[in-house]
Amino acid sequence: MSSTVSISLSNKTETSERKVRESNIELLRILTICGVVILHYNGTQAFSFVNENSLNYYFLLILEGLCICAVNLFVLISGYFLSTNGKRRIIKAVELIVQVMVINLGIYLFSSIVSGGGITVSGALYSLIPNNYFVAFYVTLYLISPYINILLSHLSDKQFGIFVGLSLLLFSFWPTFIDSVCLKLGVAYPGIYTTNTAGSQYGYSIINFALMYLIGAYLKRKNFNFSLSKLIAVLVALVAVLTVWQLWQPQIARAYCNPLVICCAVVIFLIFKDIKVKSKIINTLAKGAFTCFLLHGMFLPHIRIASIVNKNLFILILHISLTVPLIFLICFCCWWVYNKATAPLFKMLGKKLAFIDSIISLQ
Repeated sequence: MSSTVSISLSNKTETSERKVRESNIELLRILTICGVVILHYNGTQAFSFVNENSLNYYFLLILEGLCICAVNLFVLISGYFLSTNGKRRIIKAVELIVQVMVINLGIYLFSSIVSGGGITVSGALYSLIPNNYFVAFYVTLYLISPYINILLSHLSDKQFGIFVGLSLLLFSFWPTFIDSVCLKLGVAYPGIYTTNTAGSQYGYSIINFALMYLIGAYLKRKNFNFSLSKLIAVLVALVAVLTVWQLWQPQIARAYCNPLVICCAVVIFLIFKDIKVKSKIINTLAKGAFTCFLLHGMFLPHIRIASIVNKNLFILILHISLTVPLIFLICFCCWWVYNKATAPLFKMLGKKLAFIDSIISLQ
């Protein structure tokens, strides 16, 4: 009974705290989405055209090792804040799904007009399918998380720690080990994975999302504090190992379920958690992060990555440093226009769907 009551009380506190957004975490959201843009900068063209064993190549590997934890970070942040909050609003899930549909449709219409390929009804309807793995997994986790929270609240600190450790062993260390061994031997053993018969799926699964949520909840419970110098040293070591690992098994090194990738997400979060910063500008800009996640891929083919990637390293660094923030700012402007157009509709719809909130929430 006492655990349940504590959750009810913490709901009110957490809701009050989140009304004033924490600029350090909002800054982390901005940098994290920029990390996603960098990953796709590398993946769409940079790694395809860069000269192997060049200085630029190794620089891209280091960037990849640093940024590969970006998606994990988003989910960990959610686990950290949602784990003490039992209230869920169905309109939040609806907003995410609708934004995916609108942006998909917009990209289809724009691409069709620019290419001269013509717009068809079937093509437009097909583009409206919210085909986005992140949104599907995140919405699923968002809706069931209050029930996860109530279960976690009945665990002691020791039990919670064991649960996290066991989950890491079963869903991170073991699948990564099996992936590595199978790749080395050139064989497949789908029946010995703890995730599913399709293997680890390199962390593109609801299992990895739930694992990151669990870790975020544990960090909230324990409120760890480490010196900044130690955290930075650990992060440098992790990125160094991931950089070397990419030379050997790039896909496994870059897997979201890789324990080193998960550790990078934890360390980066801990670095930012205790930073003291207050900024309305940062808080506002961070609201465009999800739109950037959906929209940034539209701009990457047009920023001349292939012609830049083998130039002087300084030019490559300058190109990334300018284009990535520019893409984010363009996406933020798109979000601002979209939000102005849709906010009244979602506000009205939220009131209409409020009866669902009372069903799915634990209050």
